[in-house]
Amino acid sequence: MVNHCISHVKDADGLCSAALTIAARGGTFRLTDYDQLIDELDGIPKDATELVLCDLGTDPSRFEEFRNKMEELTRRLKVTYIDHHYLSAEMKGELERLGIHLVHDVDECSSMLTYSTFNRLLPAESSYLAIFGAVTDYMDSSPLAGKMMERFDRQFVLLESTLLSYAISNQAREIRYIEMLVESLSRMEMPHTIEGVSTFALRQAETVRKLAGEVGRKGSTLGKLAYMETEQSSTGNVAKLLLGAFNVQVGVSYRARSDGRVEMSLRCTSECKVHLGQTISEIAGRHGGNGGGHAKAAGASIPAQELLPVLREFEARL
Repeated sequence: MVNHCISHVKDADGLCSAALTIAARGGTFRLTDYDQLIDELDGIPKDATELVLCDLGTDPSRFEEFRNKMEELTRRLKVTYIDHHYLSAEMKGELERLGIHLVHDVDECSSMLTYSTFNRLLPAESSYLAIFGAVTDYMDSSPLAGKMMERFDRQFVLLESTLLSYAISNQAREIRYIEMLVESLSRMEMPHTIEGVSTFALRQAETVRKLAGEVGRKGSTLGKLAYMETEQSSTGNVAKLLLGAFNVQVGVSYRARSDGRVEMSLRCTSECKVHLGQTISEIAGRHGGNGGGHAKAAGASIPAQELLPVLREFEARL
């Protein structure tokens, strides 16, 4: 079997999922974002016989296209799809009818599910990678991750997770460096030992400190929601800072792209009673975009001119 893995490029959960897959099955890997997944599926190596997709949720607006591509790929590949983003029962049923091995649980992060899937093929220290993904996705109190955390030095896990997450944010535009992180993690190297991680993480910490002072001046409010444009690669950090700066339920940061669209990140507090991922997926789909994610963290890509209509419609749900 020749394995190829495609995983999420933007966070520790996606990178750790890829690293665990490569550590267990070998082969090649690629990193991509949600709205580029379909295109990435066209570039699978010709000699690959097995495909593992990790941490790449597909939203309803693009599901038919995704399903059709999966139907084509399952004719020549064994496909395993490991994810924790929302999928309806109908969507899951269609994927399973194609013969896809679907590992799906919204209550666990992708790296924890990947670790559970390939556990027998992995060294003992690989559990660290699973818990790094859980911590940085705010899912370390989940059933599997919560039990695992009891066996670790919590401070060490939090330190290593933060170093990795901040280094990824700081170097998000340097894809070769991000790929190097996956390769190093697959060899079970701890983040603090990987070249550049500590330096880049400290730079990102300073960036976050400065941003904390800026969001109050540059952000705007819309009812129970605050929003702000940023040039930061890690829009999620800005969205989180907006929550505290304006004492709102939902923070939304967005960055303009060269293709006339904006990339959004959404974060919320416990006061928010709507599921961010499901809600933004539905709203973005009606405005020519796509989106999805988790209950408390989500993202979307929409045409730039639809930004305010999307924000207004989202706020009306709160």
